[in-house]
Amino acid sequence: MKTTLKLPDFQTCLIADVFYIEGKSNYSIIYTKNAGPITMAKTLKKFESQLRLSPFLRIHKSYLINQAHLISQTLSPENTLQLSNGVILPVSRRKREEIKKSL
Repeated sequence: MKTTLKLPDFQTCLIADVFYIEGKSNYSIIYTKNAGPITMAKTLKKFESQLRLSPFLRIHKSYLINQAHLISQTLSPENTLQLSNGVILPVSRRKREEIKKSL
């Protein structure tokens, strides 16, 4: 299983340090513990296939989260999930049942 993620400028980041990845068209924004948001020219779908063996979960068409940073293992009544950095992300209607099963 992969433990690091290669970032621009020859940086590497531990996968455990990634809170979530947000997809914006052909770009993705990686939110980590140590660095600020990092933008990469890679689609969220490519990240999803690259991290399929890691504890990442696709909760929305725009979000891929690291399950290790979830505060609660249940879905809120508003269909959102909160991460350990305080960010609250929406869960899409289509992914809701799949998310409930995997949590």
